[in-house]
Amino acid sequence: MLLDTLFDRMDTWRHFPNYQLERRADLFFSLYLPQMLQHKFNKPFLENLIPEFPVRIGTIDPKQHSSDKSVKIDYVAVSTDGKMAALVELKTDPKSLREKQYEDLLAAKDKGFTALLEGLVTIFQATSAKRKYFQLLAHLQSLGLIHIPAELSRIMARDSVQGANAAASAITITSRVEDCQIVYVLPKITDAERLKYSQAEFIIFEEFRVVVTERHDPLSQRFAQSLVEWARVEAGRGSSK
Repeated sequence: MLLDTLFDRMDTWRHFPNYQLERRADLFFSLYLPQMLQHKFNKPFLENLIPEFPVRIGTIDPKQHSSDKSVKIDYVAVSTDGKMAALVELKTDPKSLREKQYEDLLAAKDKGFTALLEGLVTIFQATSAKRKYFQLLAHLQSLGLIHIPAELSRIMARDSVQGANAAASAITITSRVEDCQIVYVLPKITDAERLKYSQAEFIIFEEFRVVVTERHDPLSQRFAQSLVEWARVEAGRGSSK
């Protein structure tokens, strides 16, 4: 069965030196993440996530205030009441927790979600990849987080995007997010790490597996098996099967 073959390969290939399991498995995690966050925070989340959310470095680092480069958050999830945003990082290897990334997440949390959205508009104005960023802006609008002026939509529908920067200045932030929560999804966590990353919430794979197994379709059941494997056996030590 192709489904078993797919997960068997991820189970095996994650032990190889250059294989990035996170980049292959992130789509599977995304299918259950809103439900998992509902369990975690006792409130429902929108099914539509924002993947690889760009955080403008100039927004979160005063030493680089003019930088329009970005760091990425694996997923941003917004609660259905629009008041909470979960800034979610997926780690398939517990050793990949990084202090610098945590500091960036803390800075993003402290700045607030409105500032992050304003920074994203600034990135759109600075980037040469305007069409892809416009698709992201349109996604944010569908979630009720921003409003795109009609003039910008007309410009982006043309062959030339001349005038887009000026039109983007009229984008309005409509987000009602009041609270940002940092969330790590990872195989396991030690007490020392919980203390070190004390302003983050943690979802270990066993907790995630419980939510996944609430669904009885073949994909969910097979994914749950791999979650057990990924939590039990450290990458590089070979399969437990």
